[in-house]
Amino acid sequence: MHGFAVMCACLFVAGVIENWLHTRRLSRIPVRIHVNGTRGKSTITRLIAAGLRAGGMRVIAKTTGTAARIIFEDGSEEPVVRRGNCANISEQMRLVKLAESRGADAIVVECMALQPENQWAAERHMIKSTVGVITNVRDDHLDVMGPTVHDVAEALSLTVPYGGALVTAEQKFLHVFEDRARKTGASVYVVDASGAPADATANFDYISFPENIACALKVCELCGVPRDLALEGMLTAQGDPGATRILRIDRGE
Repeated sequence: MHGFAVMCACLFVAGVIENWLHTRRLSRIPVRIHVNGTRGKSTITRLIAAGLRAGGMRVIAKTTGTAARIIFEDGSEEPVVRRGNCANISEQMRLVKLAESRGADAIVVECMALQPENQWAAERHMIKSTVGVITNVRDDHLDVMGPTVHDVAEALSLTVPYGGALVTAEQKFLHVFEDRARKTGASVYVVDASGAPADATANFDYISFPENIACALKVCELCGVPRDLALEGMLTAQGDPGATRILRIDRGE
């Protein structure tokens, strides 16, 4: 019994130390962006990272989509290596450690949690974002976040930053995010397709919706990167492995 108590005490102390180290690492990364929502998270994560890089920031990003990737400050990327191919939200803490060790000015992290309590923990303890993004709310993952779409909105709202800014293209459930923002002290910025240049989508070699581009441009603007410069950088971003590609064929006519 005494040995068990000692083991528990050691684990508690180790947890306290790890939390302190993680908090210190976060404090050394001034811009922390947490991207959540039903659709478009991976694309927006990549767009924001590329836009911030164009503004001269050292950015480390991580996507969770079809094939999870870590994107480095030069735009190169590598797959996320997992033990037993099992995803765990503790990956986010390892990303913070990596970013801090590489002197990152910013991290852009796609939320990988589904369970509401894990979404809250990912934001409140792992990322502590300065800017949050919630792309949209759709009737997906109802078995975990449901049973209704309103419940999905409530779950996604758990990643609204504390004292930061929230960018969203969601209209129907905007009131859910605004209610949460009042509790966390966040400012809310709402965008729509008009927030992207009219011809912006035509310049990508994969399908990118104007709402996604508008969200990314607003985030970059909030981080001090001019829209034109950010958009120029976004056009260099690689598409996610799961993105639908656009193949242009020259018929020679």
